[in-house]
Amino acid sequence: MAKIVFSLAPLPPEIVELLIRQSPDMPDFQVIAGHDMPEEAVKKNFARADVVLGDFTFQHKITADTVSAAKNLKLIQQPSVGYQHIDVEACTVRGIKVANTAGANAVSVAEHTIAWGLCLLKNMFHAHTSTRSGQWEQMNIKPAELQGKVWGIVGLGYIGRMVAERLQPFRLNRILYYDILRQEPSVERKLGVEYAGMAELLSQADVISLHAPLTESNRAIINQSALNAMKPSAYLINVARAELVDEQALAEAIRRGTIAGAGIDVFSEEPISSNNPLLGVESEKLLFSPHVAGVTDEGAGRIINMAAANIARQLKREKLVSLVN
Repeated sequence: MAKIVFSLAPLPPEIVELLIRQSPDMPDFQVIAGHDMPEEAVKKNFARADVVLGDFTFQHKITADTVSAAKNLKLIQQPSVGYQHIDVEACTVRGIKVANTAGANAVSVAEHTIAWGLCLLKNMFHAHTSTRSGQWEQMNIKPAELQGKVWGIVGLGYIGRMVAERLQPFRLNRILYYDILRQEPSVERKLGVEYAGMAELLSQADVISLHAPLTESNRAIINQSALNAMKPSAYLINVARAELVDEQALAEAIRRGTIAGAGIDVFSEEPISSNNPLLGVESEKLLFSPHVAGVTDEGAGRIINMAAANIARQLKREKLVSLVN
């Protein structure tokens, strides 16, 4: 009997099947498209699916109720790094493996991070809007160099490491990192980073970028107290999870000049709601993007190919990669 791959991703089933069949010696399977199905129909298909391809738009949440009827389901493969819309604990209880695509878009996010750091330091947005409006503020833009600065990385996983690697040619004074696990000295030397406690990193860094997964212990790790500990000339970049930052506290910190500015790619409600406190801040050093740091064509290609390859492994009963449970 053909195995069933139930796809919640907004992709044509023919494309999903083609990607999975890139792996040789595939057993018989069929792909059922479920992105446009109502929730009751989704649940019925969970009852007969062997593998589920998750929804990278996060519209279809996978809850305990969703998986309650699953009989044959062995793997939920999420085609993204984030999997906060999946009840992993409920899946674990039912013996269902959950995998993501960790590291597949790390280059994209790392480049976005450094681009924003440069934009903020060099005041590029103001330079653009001012010149576009016909002004010539050559002596008022006051751009700064990245060379000689201190960069703080919070979370030295796939993305944090790639940020550190790409910062090396800029000849910074120091690259500090904070993580719950300190790396081996050989890794620190290779990346050119120094371990620091969070308090030291906050007080020393000229740019702080967040690359940590969200846990209960680091929720709102950037709160009013943390922002007060930063340099008034420092910038914050969040390309990780919105909940790492207290948005109201950040809005007030930028408005009051507690810190110089920020680049924010993730928001507590997405699409961003009109009452988000950050939207009320008038500052050309507060930059926004709609959760696109990892959404490059190249990154998307790596993500879907990595997801398809893992589904192929499951169908062939081979060892899975990037499991989160």
